Amino acid sequence: MREQPPQPIREPRNLSWRVGVLAVIFTVGLSLLFFRLWYVQLATGEVWAREADQNIVSVEPIPARRGDIVDRNGLLLATSVPNLVIEIDRAVLPLEVEDEVIQRLAAILDVSPVEVRQAVERTPSGQVASLIGFEINADTAYLILEQRSTLPGVEVRALPIRGYPNSSLMGHVLGHMGLPSPEDLERLTTPYIDTPVGKLGVEREYDPFLQGTPGKTAYRIDPEGNILELIGTVDPVPGSTVRLTLDADLQREVERILIEAVDLSNAIKAEQEITDPDEIPPPTERSTALVMEINTGAIRAMASYPTFEPEGFVGGIDVETFEELSDRQAFNNLAIQGLKPPASTFKTITYVTAMEESIFPEGVSSPEETIECSARLSADFTDDSQLLWRNWTFPEADGDQNLHDAFRRSCNIYFWEVALSIWDRYARTDREGIVQEWASALGLGRPTQVDLPFEQEGILGNRQLFEEWQENQPWRVRQEGWLGGDLMNLVVGQGPIVTTPLQMAVAYASLMNGGSVYQPRVAEAIETAEGERIRTLGPRLLRTVDISPSTVESLRRDMTAVVSSGTARRAFQDMGPMVDLVGGKTGTAQSFVDQEGQFHDSTAWFIGMAPMDSPRWVVVVMVDEGGSGGAVAAPAARAIFQYLFGEEVIPLAPGEDTER
Repeated sequence: MREQPPQPIREPRNLSWRVGVLAVIFTVGLSLLFFRLWYVQLATGEVWAREADQNIVSVEPIPARRGDIVDRNGLLLATSVPNLVIEIDRAVLPLEVEDEVIQRLAAILDVSPVEVRQAVERTPSGQVASLIGFEINADTAYLILEQRSTLPGVEVRALPIRGYPNSSLMGHVLGHMGLPSPEDLERLTTPYIDTPVGKLGVEREYDPFLQGTPGKTAYRIDPEGNILELIGTVDPVPGSTVRLTLDADLQREVERILIEAVDLSNAIKAEQEITDPDEIPPPTERSTALVMEINTGAIRAMASYPTFEPEGFVGGIDVETFEELSDRQAFNNLAIQGLKPPASTFKTITYVTAMEESIFPEGVSSPEETIECSARLSADFTDDSQLLWRNWTFPEADGDQNLHDAFRRSCNIYFWEVALSIWDRYARTDREGIVQEWASALGLGRPTQVDLPFEQEGILGNRQLFEEWQENQPWRVRQEGWLGGDLMNLVVGQGPIVTTPLQMAVAYASLMNGGSVYQPRVAEAIETAEGERIRTLGPRLLRTVDISPSTVESLRRDMTAVVSSGTARRAFQDMGPMVDLVGGKTGTAQSFVDQEGQFHDSTAWFIGMAPMDSPRWVVVVMVDEGGSGGAVAAPAARAIFQYLFGEEVIPLAPGEDTER
């Protein structure tokens, strides 16, 4: 086969023509693009730059007016009023001229540059510092604005500033304001880190309602910050008003009585003859009291001494003042944070347990049978518990007493005998903790759920808790664990138990109303700024405790006897015929020496109710290291009841020194 030579391939004539056309088009397109770039960047670049500069948008926040806090009658307790405030934007203020600007500003304000520096440095670098602590008028504001060119980052704005018209009144309940911490920013929906938020009390608990919603104004500005045009404004929405359950007039009287109780305690101590120099009691410095409605949980007064002025935190509190208040424990709301052994006020729980569970001293089968309230008790424990127990009347006995007498006279012997009966019958069984079960059901050893922050839940000791401590906190408990002696201590409110005054108020209220445990609360309603009610915060029943009416009636009679003829008799003798309307229980927590060798005096308690034919109020008074409950706390409670009844409030005088 003869091979044919390859034939040359001929391109179509029109293909080369098309390529040429495309090349021309591509070249022209590139030329036009390069020309356009040259035109934009060089020929008209300045025009476009000016247009861009004039399209800078600045958004200025408008703070919302924080909502008011009023008492149950509408009295203004906390409010926000417009004030001229100096602001320094530390992100705009160059660091190299900061000292110079602070010097100029201090000269205008006629204050020390150190004061201005301290106020500025309370706000982190890069944020806006509001110098709320410096009051300025319109003339001063004009001087600052007139010198804006030498004060970069400095502005004067009309801002709503928090005010407290009644000074320190209700300080622990109201709380105070401050700049948000990282934890606050997580907890709240605060859009601006320089917006003050509630840090304590109602200001913190109801912050989402009080805050309101900030507005904003948008401007078109040039690179120098000059406003070219107002784009638009969104008005702020003011915060809601919180109406409290507290009565300002009653609160003011309770706060006054607490100071008088501290003075009374110190006057009694000054007259004591102490032979042992290691047992000289320290001065009494702290006290607390509260008034709560028995059938709703509404708190009518809640006070702690010493206290603080919430307005001191507006604009920032100085370090020296803060440390002084901290050293005095002035920020502690003792009503919800003061953990102390309840002492003989706990005997009410043991009383109810004995009645409801039919557990009485050995050889006794009813609350009417008596035993001797001897000077001391010998217990035959074999588990390393204390064997010898002294009554508060030691070295004297206090006669034969049944349950009612023992409650009226606060006989430790009787209640220790009840504890021995429980131990002998139920030790190391599920029934061993029946006293604690009653106490827990009534609100001890658990949060009351009060609508205030940082409530303490206390300690209610039992075998299970001791075992947990042995595993996780062995330093808190002995190696032997829970013993019979621990139960002996607990039934008289000593040893492995600490409670807050509010917990005791809830427990007593629940006993008086027949077993209804209500959430205690300080807020009554949320309202608009115009006064329209948004939400009513009514009574909230947490649980019910099954208590027989006969036990409730018996307890009411015996509480009345405590006041009329028992350990509180002398404290209430000035009430005249009104004394029959009041019942209660005294308590005196034991003095002790701490690990550092410091002697601590007894803590004085009194818990009372009135009127006893149909109980309405529960009143709790606790004087920290104040001495005897009958001598100090009961007279203070008597004064509070006189005010509640509309009677003349007689100055405090010492009651009977009991239970020590």
